[in-house]
Amino acid sequence: MLRTLVKGLVPLFLLPSIALAAYPDAVQVLVDEGLKVEASFEAPGGVKGFVGRRDGHPVSLYLMPDGEHIVVGKMVDGFGQDLSAEHLRNWLPEPDLAGAWQKLADAAWISEGPSDAKRIVYVFFDPNCGYCVTFREKAQPYLERGIELRHIMVGIIQPSSLAKAASVLGADDPLGKLDFHDSQFPRDWLVADENVPQDLRKRVQSNNRLMESLSVAITPTVFYKNPDGEVRKIVGLPDDSALSEAVFRAPE
Repeated sequence: MLRTLVKGLVPLFLLPSIALAAYPDAVQVLVDEGLKVEASFEAPGGVKGFVGRRDGHPVSLYLMPDGEHIVVGKMVDGFGQDLSAEHLRNWLPEPDLAGAWQKLADAAWISEGPSDAKRIVYVFFDPNCGYCVTFREKAQPYLERGIELRHIMVGIIQPSSLAKAASVLGADDPLGKLDFHDSQFPRDWLVADENVPQDLRKRVQSNNRLMESLSVAITPTVFYKNPDGEVRKIVGLPDDSALSEAVFRAPE
């Protein structure tokens, strides 16, 4: 009886806190586990579609017509076309990066390239990330063109990642230490982080939190500015054309 009365009061008083939480139970379970739903839409096949992010990763999900079951993942049609990719493009809003540049500048990073560079590029770098090593190798020819590359050191991939990242930030010769880790990859030494000084631990952990706040879940993720001065990001290792035409384009 009381439950019926409460249901009747919701539309009468238009309580926003209740209305905004009105996901179907199958979707709400995922929301409670950390999924952030950002849009819903009518999907093919008579199902309800949702898109959002979890730990920075885009996610598409589809509520079955019975309203009781949810399917998470890719939807394809009879021709093999990836419909979920289209749904993410059309419905998932781009994260607001307007304030990201200052946050990146305030992070704990090490620099290579000219200190008076006219163009700056940031990358989230985990010492246990092979693609980070490849990205750094590909970046070298561009650094002589007046571009500064700032490595924001994080520790997210292996138990030793935090210790390795901290050793770079705390080194007298940070680039030399980064060179060492790159040369040792994929050897996994410094397995535990118990002996990491507290101040260095906090700097790496702060960088980890910054990644999460910017909806970044993998390394490398690169941040740069386009010709209009707008902040852009590329998640994962950029291809060669993106490196030359966008990330490391010549300073103006």
